[in-house]
Amino acid sequence: MKKNSFYIKFLGFILFFLLLYNIGWDKTLESLKKVSFSYLLGALPVFWIAFYLKSLRWKIISNSYGISLSSYQAFKVFFIGLFLANITPGKIGDFARLFYIKENLPNKKVGLASLIMDRLFDLVCLLFFSLIAIIYYQVYFNLLKPPDTYESILFWGFVFVGFILGYYFLRNKLKRILMPWLSAFNSHNLKGDKVVLGIILTFFSMILIYGIFNYVAWGMGISIDHLGLFLGVFILGVLSLLPITILGIGVRETSLVVIFNLYGLASEDAIALSLIIFVLQLISLIPGAIFFYLSPVEISQLKKIK
Repeated sequence: MKKNSFYIKFLGFILFFLLLYNIGWDKTLESLKKVSFSYLLGALPVFWIAFYLKSLRWKIISNSYGISLSSYQAFKVFFIGLFLANITPGKIGDFARLFYIKENLPNKKVGLASLIMDRLFDLVCLLFFSLIAIIYYQVYFNLLKPPDTYESILFWGFVFVGFILGYYFLRNKLKRILMPWLSAFNSHNLKGDKVVLGIILTFFSMILIYGIFNYVAWGMGISIDHLGLFLGVFILGVLSLLPITILGIGVRETSLVVIFNLYGLASEDAIALSLIIFVLQLISLIPGAIFFYLSPVEISQLKKIK
């Protein structure tokens, strides 16, 4: 089963190369030249500020769980976890945070609960903005039309039956996945003011991270509805969580092509924008790589924590 799930992740690469084959490398390379290197450098501090805000949120959550964590320690460990999460399979980097603060942990369960709660803030924010995006795109493009033909009614009928059958056969697996999240939520010690602060930090960090798409699109001279692009990339963020991609490759490009096509814009610009964002995200991991180099651990040790 694990072997099959490993191969499924390469569906994203297949999507990516199919897009490039249909659109062409030459057109994509021309689009990449539309923005200057000096302009792109301005995006990196934005990423780092967003990650710093997330590290503060993790510190607040950890402190609420009785985990003693300073702002600098949270900043350093969060960046290491971010770096490892992008270079190791199975998001081991998230669990790496626990290894670096193991002396501060009352117990392993509390540590895991703090990580899950930290991710829960991101997930709720992603879903919230995605819902707004769906409403926005429905109003402007009327994408979700009610079935008005026999074929469409039959299609949605099959989708509904498939959903019910999928839930029936996968309900136990879904329960195993959701139980740690529910357990973390029910056992949290976050007070009302801390929850509000966590939401605010999440809100602003998400605006910065996903606003980078607008920043780069502006630098490329792409004439697009920037509110539509900003909201649309949150749906992209949700889709990137699907287990069919590695680092969002393929899913990110396909989603942007769909958004650009809605506005009648060139697909090569969408792919170029996606590739630029991908490279910027990798470069933004440099602080975490430096921290990890100064305080290295064996990957095998991290697997034991997971």
